[in-house]
Amino acid sequence: MLPFPEPLLEGTVVSIVPCMRGDAADAYRVEMEDGRLLFAKTSRKGTSFRMEALGLTRMAAATEGVRVPKVVTVSDDWLILEFIEFGRPAGSFQETLGRELAATHRLTHDAYGFDEDHAIGMSPQINTPTRTVTSGAWRSFWWTHRLEPMIRYLPSPALQSKAAKLENRLETWIPDHPGQPSLLHGDLWSGNVAADSEGHPLMFDPAPYYGYREAELGMTAMFGGFSETFYQAYDEAWPLPEGWRDRMNFYMLYHVMNHAVLFQGSYLLQTERLLHELL
Repeated sequence: MLPFPEPLLEGTVVSIVPCMRGDAADAYRVEMEDGRLLFAKTSRKGTSFRMEALGLTRMAAATEGVRVPKVVTVSDDWLILEFIEFGRPAGSFQETLGRELAATHRLTHDAYGFDEDHAIGMSPQINTPTRTVTSGAWRSFWWTHRLEPMIRYLPSPALQSKAAKLENRLETWIPDHPGQPSLLHGDLWSGNVAADSEGHPLMFDPAPYYGYREAELGMTAMFGGFSETFYQAYDEAWPLPEGWRDRMNFYMLYHVMNHAVLFQGSYLLQTERLLHELL
């Protein structure tokens, strides 16, 4: 039995091969009778794919942006995308990725947030109500929609108490007018980036929202995989405000806390170290 409705694929399935098993979804390589190759994700924990699909569709509108898989069809329970063969990164991969990510970020909106709430990994991610760009709007959004909810999920009362003190430090880390909300991938670590068969950058598995682009770069620093060439190319394509490197750990904290919530262990220690630095 297929894990998704075959008629919506407008053709006959020849084969379906499991690709991976994630925390909340299973993935398959699907070969169609007409020669098409598709990538299918099915939910095992009630995760809706609609906002992921909407983010991919919007990112695809950046003609000079990072390539993303095309959406074929979507429901709450499954997501069907074009299947893209991975390849070896070209020599200019990091430079191209930086330049193209800046182009993707030029897809802007008039408010911070997204059409609906969704998830970052298996943790809820609040995107509504959106915040129109006014003085302090991004600062308010990052606290009420990101940091404060994640702090409440932390499994350590001591860490919760310490992290709550960040509210009084927000003006130090977030400029009053950081810029127009950009369309962000939202979960941009090295595992969600690859090279296609021609060696060009590709990104996938987003947790999309409109936010300040420094938040995206903070996530890239968490597990490595993005070289200095990447950051230089991004900054040349769309210069960042002075001091942006100093703020990377501040934005990375949200994702470290998320991992502390999901996996605990060393991520609790990393959260504590970051809080000591930021406070």
